[in-house]
Amino acid sequence: MENLFERLTNLINEYENVIIMGHHNPDLDSFGSCLGLSNIITHLGKDNYIFIETETEEQPNSVLQAYELVKNYNYVNKYTYTRILNEKTLLIVVDVHVPERLEYPNILDKVSGVVVLDHHIKLNNYIKDAEMFYIDSSLSCVVELIAFYARYLDFNISPVVASIMLAGMEIDTNGFNIRLSEHAFEGAAILVSMGADAIIKQNLLKESKRDFLKKADYIKSSYIYHKQYAICLLYTGISKTDELAEISESLLSFDDVEASFTIGQLSDGKVGISARSIGNIDVCEIMQALGGGGHNTNAAVQLENTTIKAAEKSLKKALGD
Repeated sequence: MENLFERLTNLINEYENVIIMGHHNPDLDSFGSCLGLSNIITHLGKDNYIFIETETEEQPNSVLQAYELVKNYNYVNKYTYTRILNEKTLLIVVDVHVPERLEYPNILDKVSGVVVLDHHIKLNNYIKDAEMFYIDSSLSCVVELIAFYARYLDFNISPVVASIMLAGMEIDTNGFNIRLSEHAFEGAAILVSMGADAIIKQNLLKESKRDFLKKADYIKSSYIYHKQYAICLLYTGISKTDELAEISESLLSFDDVEASFTIGQLSDGKVGISARSIGNIDVCEIMQALGGGGHNTNAAVQLENTTIKAAEKSLKKALGD
């Protein structure tokens, strides 16, 4: 990775300022990676800004809680980012590589250069013409890469940010149960050595009793399909993407379940499917068949102009109905 980090550092130094952006409805891997990079780029002496939309009900509660811990960082949104744009502004995109899934896709036409850092399996509609495009699907999450980058620079990310990053790693590995390698544990060890706090991490991962019982009711209504798939349908109004993901991760705990799928309404006419696997089944391939993508153990798709029932039918067809 040293060549990657050397090239990335040189690129950052070529630009006057940097905007860091994750995917729409960021999780703690996306937001934590933005924060870790912000620490690093500040250390390199460059002005930088994290692009995030906080004034929306769509953001996961864990991200909003993390945001409250780091409100002193430089943030921009779709209404304010143009104030810091110039002909030497670099955009670094983390945890996503498809334009439509960016927090704000329109920014791609406004910046001078783009860097992409991701761990999902590469899709055909990736961001074109990036100065640096790096995807490593063997990574458990992008915060793992950022932790290694900080160590390469012999720089310590702040303890609060390291805690947020560690929480992001725990979520993306489903409690260090999937997508694990020696590098994942090494990345976690780096964050702990930088002062990642277990109490902060646990507080970010907590959920309310109301949300827990609501999730339990959904899980109770799930069913087993073809003896190895767990499917859960959420028919109670609008759901968040992180809610779908959490339910799919919980379903993996059941006997004989190799992969899980949670389907819910994200907005009028838009339905999401969150897919998880313990590793024997490639859920990315299944989601790609429906127009989505992700990782072999962690994938999703958002379907336009459809219903939960129609999405369930499409999923079953992809599973070999």
